[in-house]
This record gives sequence, structure tokens and C-alpha cells, in this order.
Amino acid sequence: MKSVLSTTILISGALLFSSCSHNLAPAGHYQDEPVTIDGKMNDWVLPLRFSNPEYSMHYSVTNDDKNIYICVYSKDAAFQKRILRGGMSIYFDTKGEKNKNIALVFPVKKPAAPGNNGNGNPMLYPDYKTTMDQLLFQSDYYNTIGFVNMENGQYDVNARQNNIQVAIQLGADSSLVYEAAVPISYVLGKDLTSGTVSKNFSVGITLDAESGPPGNSRYPSHASHGGGTMGGMHGMNGNRNYGQTSHGTQKAEENWYTFRLVYKKPT
Repeated sequence: MKSVLSTTILISGALLFSSCSHNLAPAGHYQDEPVTIDGKMNDWVLPLRFSNPEYSMHYSVTNDDKNIYICVYSKDAAFQKRILRGGMSIYFDTKGEKNKNIALVFPVKKPAAPGNNGNGNPMLYPDYKTTMDQLLFQSDYYNTIGFVNMENGQYDVNARQNNIQVAIQLGADSSLVYEAAVPISYVLGKDLTSGTVSKNFSVGITLDAESGPPGNSRYPSHASHGGGTMGGMHGMNGNRNYGQTSHGTQKAEENWYTFRLVYKKPT
């Protein structure tokens, strides 16, 4: 009788462990060297790990014991302009779901361009490079929502009131590179330890719906980075809705990556 009972307990325990393990996301990538947040690709392993369905954006998320690092890369001219004009939000969910209670908003959405020059005549829009330079110049602050021990509000990208770092730059190869470093303590309330890596965590890279000109008036797209081989995997566990309607309205896009933070015990 005892033997049967023991066998039953062992089987039940194995099934329970298997069920719990099945729900755990894979471990993320540990960042052995801190990333210099300067809007350059120097600190990232190429190709970046994920892409959106259109391959107009590629991204990676890593962490060390202090920070979560995000890199977003695009050579698609229309997508670059959408990021800079419409804004982008990075969400952090400590439960590994798709909640949007904690967010870093950068770049912040810009005011809509006026439709005429004040005399009733159509506005003459500048060329692509001039437009992008203007949008980059205006991307000089970020918004924070829901971080631990940090007030919601706007912060200058060059200020050091806190340890969040962001940068966005146009590269010589016509790419747009976004980088961010967010302290783990701002999300979890404490630094990373071995006891905080056993739960799922998720990061969402999102762009809101945006009204724009019809599709045939978009800037031409550049070639994909790495000859189109970059980002062979789409955003993991993501729900995304990307594209443009017949009226020129770009749909919202969400790319979620669910993983477990990686901890390395100091030597």
C-alpha cells in the first residue's frame, strides 16, 4: 500500500512540475558588457534576434544584473518616419503578459503638421532628410509611466535625474537606431537576484495607430539590413496588427517578447 501511494505521489509531482515548466518562457540573453546608449549598433550582436511581420523593424532585448537593454533598428524610410512622428512606447510586464502599466515613451508623438501655410495654399513639405533631421531634433525628451520610485512625467534625454538612458540616431547606411537602458530596480523595485528570475517577464514594443497619407505617397523603403536575412524570427508571443488602410491610416502595431530575466552571480 505504501509503495502504491509513494508511486502515485511521485507521478503527481512529476506531472505538476511538467505543467509548471511548460508555462515558463525561455531564458533571455545575458548582456556580458554594458551597452553604451548612443544610437549606434556597436554593442549589439547582428543580426538582431526578432523582427515585425513586415521586416521593416528588427529588435533585440537583453539584460544584465542592473539593466534591461532594448535595441530597435530600421532601414524602412516610412517606418522610420512613423517612429519619429507617431512615437513609440516600450512596455514592461513583470508577469510575462501584455499589460501596459509600466512604459517608457520615446520618441514622443509629434504635433500634426499644418495642412496649409496660413494663406490657404498647400504646405510645401521639405525633403526626406530635412524632415528626419527636424524630427530627430524634436526627439529630445521621453515620458515615463508606472515605474517604481519614480514620478510619471517628462525627462530631458540628456538629463541625469534618473538612470534611464535613451538615444536615437540616423546611421550612415540610412538606418534608424534606437537604444534604451532601463534599470531593473525601476521595474521590479529591486536589483536582479537569483530569486527574481524564475518568473516570466515581457517587453512590448508598440506603435499607436496613426493617420497619414495614402500608401502610394509614402517614402520608398530602403533595403533590409543584412540583405533581408536579419530577424528571421518574428516577435515571440506577440500580437501585432500592422499595415495601412485604404484611407491611409496606419494600424497599431504591437510586438511582445516574453522571456525570463537572466542572472549571473557576481564572481
